Amino acid sequence: MGLQYRKAQVTLNYREAKPKMYKAVQLTYPQVTYEQLVEEVAQSRGVNTNMTRNVVDALLNRLVHYMEIGHGVSLGTFGSFKPVFTSKVAQSYDEVEDTVTGKNASLKKKVRFYPGGQFQKMLRSMSVTGASDALDVAEKGEVSGKG
Repeated sequence: MGLQYRKAQVTLNYREAKPKMYKAVQLTYPQVTYEQLVEEVAQSRGVNTNMTRNVVDALLNRLVHYMEIGHGVSLGTFGSFKPVFTSKVAQSYDEVEDTVTGKNASLKKKVRFYPGGQFQKMLRSMSVTGASDALDVAEKGEVSGKG
């Protein structure tokens, strides 16, 4: 099925005339929980759910451990995770440290995901379709923000 969208009216508040326009808004679905995922993996491989949970927990524990000490972690064709940070620019070379550790630090730490071949293939083949007209009319509402 892929991704679905509905049409929504948008008010461009950053423009003086505040024109109304339209855009595609992605429909959201409930997240698959960790427990659901572990259960499905266990059933698909015919192994004990507790054993599967222990293996997944250990994998995640090691992934976090390596990223905590600055390493990126590759999970084969799934992709790789890499800890990164961004900071503001400084006026001088000597002020750079203050942007990281000083009282005005602007450091933002993130984990970046780089999709591997398996995800890239899925993204290339994923469809994006409009929701049915009945759903579109039922959910019609004004969305405010930048278009």
